[in-house]
Amino acid sequence: MRVPNADGRTRGLALAGELAFALEGREHTLQAAVQPDGTLWAVFADATSGKSSFRFRFLYADAPDAEGRTTADFNRAVLPPCAFAEHFLCPFPPPGNTLDLAIPAGERTLR
Repeated sequence: MRVPNADGRTRGLALAGELAFALEGREHTLQAAVQPDGTLWAVFADATSGKSSFRFRFLYADAPDAEGRTTADFNRAVLPPCAFAEHFLCPFPPPGNTLDLAIPAGERTLR
């Protein structure tokens, strides 16, 4: 999927699946890429983005088990490299990866 990047250009983002999870009594999904080691990587935004957190963050999850399960632990959400320096190329969240609820966990801002 082609998505805008922090440098203003559009580039491909190889999405290979979804992280599906329940939060605040509702089901949610994030489109994710598979890393060479099998771990999953999702670029997401939420209701805190651009307010009490950076405009988007990265979430990594372990490779799914034999039944396709893994853990989406938002305490492990991290700031993208472009939060630290403008020369890094960071993809923005793909369509559908903006959650309408606040995720007040993980790395949120530079201090």
